[in-house]
Amino acid sequence: MAKSKKEIELNKLLGLKRPIKWGYVRVSTKEQSEKRQVKELKEYGVDFIMEEKASGKNFQDREIYNKLIGYCKTGDVIVCTALDRFSRNNLETFKELENLKEKGIRVIFLKENIDTTQSIASSLILSIFSSLAQIERERLLERQKEGYEALERTSDGRLISKKGTIIGAKEKVFSNQQLNLLKEYKE
Repeated sequence: MAKSKKEIELNKLLGLKRPIKWGYVRVSTKEQSEKRQVKELKEYGVDFIMEEKASGKNFQDREIYNKLIGYCKTGDVIVCTALDRFSRNNLETFKELENLKEKGIRVIFLKENIDTTQSIASSLILSIFSSLAQIERERLLERQKEGYEALERTSDGRLISKKGTIIGAKEKVFSNQQLNLLKEYKE
């Protein structure tokens, strides 16, 4: 199978240059755009940008991020536009930054002007902003829950949107033959 232009560029970069200044872009949903983050990272002068659509609640579920960490070597730098694009969980953030520090990988957050190789002041600022990112995530989940609770429900308990449509997948209706096959399978 032919390699994409981005894969060719990555392989060339990995073979030629060290340290590498990596850009990491993360958005949570398909509806969100990475363009603003990509533009900021290009303006900052990163060598290669890794883009991901994943939740910021943990690191183990992030395929692209984990590939990035696999590519990183001592002396490399990971640049994020903002701390909340890196993580939204205080404990996870500090654990991950400690892991990266042990590997000799530096992290820079542009919006907060934090460089993990800097002094105690950076650690304090990082702690404050990381806590704020976690609080913001918790508030978002709380508002989302309140929104669902405020919606009307059908007689069978399914949610009805403000537009009047039923939220969620359509109810599956099985024929007698399908039901018999399921019963046989379970036995």
